Amino acid sequence: MALRATLIITAVAVAALLPSTVSTAASYRVGDDSGWEIGVDYDAWAAGKKFEVGDTLEFLYSEAYHNVVVVDAQSYASCAVPSNAPTMASGDDRVALRRAGRWFFICGVEGHCDSGMKLAVDVHG
Repeated sequence: MALRATLIITAVAVAALLPSTVSTAASYRVGDDSGWEIGVDYDAWAAGKKFEVGDTLEFLYSEAYHNVVVVDAQSYASCAVPSNAPTMASGDDRVALRRAGRWFFICGVEGHCDSGMKLAVDVHG
């Protein structure tokens, strides 16, 4: 009986030293309380955050006025919406960051991206 108790205590102690396999994925509300809206500095919002593969971005906005378009770097820079770009328009869109690299998002409503509704995030693996 004492040997069994010793083995259990040893197993618990060893398990405590192993890295956790529990997911630590984070969920970020883009723009915090301001949401996805004209007038928010999304570069400042993203600064200092470390986005990881598995994290989620949540875009909250009025679906009558905005949308979220996933674009490439060139489309981000020019605020252009490619015809084949994934576009979301529910007002509460969640994007799972499933790969490392730079991700780009814009509002595809005319003039909104040019007014600052654009977000670029670096996702680490």
